Amino acid sequence: MKPDSNISYVSVKKARSILEQFILRNRILHSETIYVRNCYKRVLAKNIVADVDIPAFDSSHMDGYAVKAEDITYASEQAPVVLRLKRDKIKPMKAVPSNFILQRQEAFRINTGEYLPQGANTVVPVEDAQATHKKNEVRIIRALPVGSFVYPRGRDIKKDHEVMKRGRILRPQDIGLLDSLYITKINVLKRPRVAIISTGSELTNKKKYVKSGKVLENHSGIISKLVEELGGIPFRMGIVPDDVTKIRNKIEKAISQSMDLILTLGGSSVGEHDLVETAIKSMGVPQIFFHGVKLDRGRVTGAAISMGRPIIIMPGPIQGAINAFIIFAYPIIKLLSGQIVGKPITLDARLTQEWNARKRFPNFSKVVYVHLRSKENGEYEADCVPGETETITTFTRSDGYIIVDEKTTCIKPGEKVKVSLLPGLSYVNGQLEI
Repeated sequence: MKPDSNISYVSVKKARSILEQFILRNRILHSETIYVRNCYKRVLAKNIVADVDIPAFDSSHMDGYAVKAEDITYASEQAPVVLRLKRDKIKPMKAVPSNFILQRQEAFRINTGEYLPQGANTVVPVEDAQATHKKNEVRIIRALPVGSFVYPRGRDIKKDHEVMKRGRILRPQDIGLLDSLYITKINVLKRPRVAIISTGSELTNKKKYVKSGKVLENHSGIISKLVEELGGIPFRMGIVPDDVTKIRNKIEKAISQSMDLILTLGGSSVGEHDLVETAIKSMGVPQIFFHGVKLDRGRVTGAAISMGRPIIIMPGPIQGAINAFIIFAYPIIKLLSGQIVGKPITLDARLTQEWNARKRFPNFSKVVYVHLRSKENGEYEADCVPGETETITTFTRSDGYIIVDEKTTCIKPGEKVKVSLLPGLSYVNGQLEI
């Protein structure tokens, strides 16, 4: 069977470029101030410049004794140097009192990470020191140069140095650094609000109606979690029947609630019964970017702008919906989050069996789902995971996917492929790729 000959399909590359360029030209990124403890995985809105040194003072790399290097120049096991001990027990304090100054021939008992007292310039590890019969003395049995086992002030971060750039996605270690800089609140970009609208008179949220012929709607739940993993805030707007007016009202409601992106599921075709596009066109003067993409599966995907809001028209069947999400919604959510445009993480693998494009759409871009297996040598093998457009187990059995270009219709066994990993979707070596 050939694709509809009277329908013009736009290439995936062109469709994606049109949409992304519009978002880049028209997006307005808003920020908010939140507590650092709540900023995990948030996107930094401003550059961070340190207003303190880290460490704030010279500190010790070892448990031992802070001394003056010139006092132990000739120390050895045969001729130990005896110093007066200013502190013979470890006390739970980070900083030495500012009025404490180490004098000549004195030593100060110190813990790893503690600040050196003024006047000290070297740390002698406990292994290179011996107790004497006097409580306030210590023997040093090793000569050490100035700076030994000392972590200098500002070695990690210098005051007024830029430590993080705007657009960074904050990780646990980044939060730890912000804490070290005594920053309690931080400016981050607001997470994009993403509306998800399911269309179809056959759909229901209640299992009891399935027996009477209704179809349980769970695709919006899957899409919702993928939105969340990418940094967006999903809003499931519920089910709307196959009625143009009701679909339009639902989209208008999403716009009135300040949604940054609207995703519709179902109600889309490239020809008759194209309810979502008809509903969008009835809303003033919307701009339809494209409707009909050279994507197998997912050819009925479309995109429009209405009242300044981008709308991705996605197929109802799960494979087409997720394909459309991967190709179009994924990069848009990243852009609306203030993240740098980029491709999903990929890893190299070798295909274990021959793959052939469907005969109906050989010159379309294809999304091929695969199961990954790691070999003893650390390489990966990829098994194709077949499935019909409504087969949800295609995704429970797969770990990632391969994007196959329009010209490629066959991949031979043993060929190296790049497997993309999508946050929330991919499951590799028993771990979620997030």
